[in-house]
Amino acid sequence: MGPYPHKYSSIGNGVAFGTIPMERFQSSLLAVSLIVPLSRETVTENALVSLMLGKSTKDYPTYRLFSRKLNLLYGAIAGSSIQKLGDEQSITLAVSTIDSGMALQGEDLLMESGKLLLSMLFHPLIEDGAFAEDTFRIQKKFLADSIRAEINEKRRYAINRTLRLMMGDEPAGLPMYGFLEDLDKITPQSAAAAYDRILRTARVEIIHVGTGDAESVKPLFTEAFADGFIDGRTPCTRPEPRSISAGAQVKEVQDDFQVVQSKLCIGYRADITPDSSMLNPFRMMVAILGGTPTSKLFMNVREKKSLCYYCGANLDRTKGVMLIDSGVRPDNVEAAKEAIFAEVEAMKRGQFTDEDMRFALLSLQNTFRSVEESPFSVESYYRAQKIFGIQETPEEQCEKLARVTREEIVAAANMLQLDTVYLLNGTAEGDPGEEETADE
Repeated sequence: MGPYPHKYSSIGNGVAFGTIPMERFQSSLLAVSLIVPLSRETVTENALVSLMLGKSTKDYPTYRLFSRKLNLLYGAIAGSSIQKLGDEQSITLAVSTIDSGMALQGEDLLMESGKLLLSMLFHPLIEDGAFAEDTFRIQKKFLADSIRAEINEKRRYAINRTLRLMMGDEPAGLPMYGFLEDLDKITPQSAAAAYDRILRTARVEIIHVGTGDAESVKPLFTEAFADGFIDGRTPCTRPEPRSISAGAQVKEVQDDFQVVQSKLCIGYRADITPDSSMLNPFRMMVAILGGTPTSKLFMNVREKKSLCYYCGANLDRTKGVMLIDSGVRPDNVEAAKEAIFAEVEAMKRGQFTDEDMRFALLSLQNTFRSVEESPFSVESYYRAQKIFGIQETPEEQCEKLARVTREEIVAAANMLQLDTVYLLNGTAEGDPGEEETADE
């Protein structure tokens, strides 16, 4: 992809319309994202509203009718998703169709998908101030199952627990799907009220990716989002990116569980934000340390010393957090911890090779270039760019990574501040290795 392709224009109060022309897909994706603040009080009901909007509308009130409409659009794909982006939550509705030029009867599939998308957004199954009971019950159960899945999958649980310990009251530490105890309290009426709140307070990002004339469908959205489309609308403002320093004292927490494999998570803070000049050196540092199959943690802690079943590092660029997570035998926890600390200190001393840098660069560049493999990943990438106020194509990101120096990587490693050490301690008898496949 050449120059930055995403062109935006304002079409309403807190509503932006953007287009990314990409002929290679021979399809069109239209997505509407509602960006709202993350908060303990609303995270669960926002997730439930997202589910309620993605499967039916008043125009197509049953799964059969909704599916039939998609089939008439030549097997279109439609649905909803929810994502955490720093201290904000993004509720996204999307419809993807083949290019209109491939329609057998000359149908304008881009226009039809836009109409379906607006039906999903503005005509949910709400009557007399409440969501339809049957659909509400099904989606509430689905969300409960999703929350339980994150709790029951112990690797994911340990990561989320560590982030909550690190971030305390910061919104970014909240679980994406919310809390079971809050879900129990939500009613069809309170969910409908939450839907109304979201429309009144969300910043709206509309993105078209692919073929077709996006300008032809733009008036449809401009009219739908004209001032007054909902009473009392006051869009939220984008929070300034901020990182928080580690506490004066390292938090060390242990929970005991009836599992045979322990989970060790170590969290570091750094003064990194999405627009930081040190972001790319930090990305390279994390990749060398624990982001590739040739990383220091994998090769030394897992392979050479056999102290864990898996061990890797990940970066949350939105909050300046590096998290190292590993699965270990209970009797190897202390040895694994010391080995991990030793690898971090080695990074700070610059003990890595040019070959390590090359492998890390190739891995990161492959990740960015894979963005353009589907319209959905393109939409997600540029939506995050817009939210964080950045304008860089994947190729520009690759070029910046290629310019990162050894000295910058060492400087990034020395920005790390140890914040939290969390252990999910396995107390059950058995072979810890048997859990590895399920947790990977």
